[in-house]
Amino acid sequence: MDSAILRNLKPEFEPVAVVWSDVCPDDAFQFKEGRFGCTLYLFAEASRRGKVAAGNRKTVLCPGGRAALGFGVGFDASEAVLDQHAALFSKGIASARDRGAYEKIMEDSPRNWHDLYAYGERRHSGGELAREWILHGLPRYDIPNDYVLFKPLRRVEADDDIRAVIFPVTPIELSGLVTLAGSVMPGTDPVQVPQGADCMSLTAFAYAQADSGNPRAVLGMMGLDGREMMRKRFRDDVLTLTLPMPLFERMEAEADDCVFQIPSWTKLAGH
Repeated sequence: MDSAILRNLKPEFEPVAVVWSDVCPDDAFQFKEGRFGCTLYLFAEASRRGKVAAGNRKTVLCPGGRAALGFGVGFDASEAVLDQHAALFSKGIASARDRGAYEKIMEDSPRNWHDLYAYGERRHSGGELAREWILHGLPRYDIPNDYVLFKPLRRVEADDDIRAVIFPVTPIELSGLVTLAGSVMPGTDPVQVPQGADCMSLTAFAYAQADSGNPRAVLGMMGLDGREMMRKRFRDDVLTLTLPMPLFERMEAEADDCVFQIPSWTKLAGH
C-alpha cells in the first residue's frame, strides 16, 4: 500500500494491517496447533520482521487472544469459567467466589503461571467489576472469516479486507498521529484508552470503534504483558495506536496537508 501517512510520518517501526481473510499465505507465520502462543507476537512478527502472521481458531489457544481477534468470547461459557476469569482479571485468589475451585485451576496450570493466578492481573479492583467488564465492557465478535492476518502495511494488497492499521509509535510519532486524528474528527476525544488485555487494544476494541458512529483511535500496550513484549521486540518508549479503517481512510486523505507539513513538526521529528 502506498500510504500518505507512512510517507509523511516516516515511522521507525513498520505499521501493521489487520486483515480478515479466508486464505492464509503459504509463507505466513503461525503458531503450531495445540501450542500456546501470545497474539502480541503475531503483531510483532509482522512489524519487526516483515512477515505476514496469521491466527485462526485452531492455532490461537489463549481465550483472550481468541476474543481479541474476533473468534468468539468464552470468558463466560459457564458460571465457573466466569468466576475463574473475573478472579484472574482482578485480585486472583482473593477475588474468587469459589476459592477451592480456583486454587485447583492454579495448581493444574503451568508453574510459571502460578503467580499470575495467585495475585491476578489487577485490571479491576474486585471480581464484581471484572464480571461487569466481561459481560458488558468487552467487545464481542465472532467473525465470518477463518483467519486474521497481521500484514506489514507495505505488503497490503488492493483486495485485502483491512479492518484496522496498527502503528507502533514513539512519543513524537504518537503526538503527530493523535493530532492528525483529532483534525479529521469532531469533538475533543480522538483516542480511546480501554481497560483490558493489550491484544484487545490491537484488534477487538478497534473493531468496535469501526462499528461506531464516530470511530476513534485506540491506544495500546498499556498493560504489563504488552510492556514485556515491547521490551523484547521494540523498546520501553513504544506504544501502539490502532486506527480503525474508517478513521485511517480519513487520516490518509488529510495526511499530505496536515501537521506533518508545518515547520515545527519537521524540526521536532528531524525529517
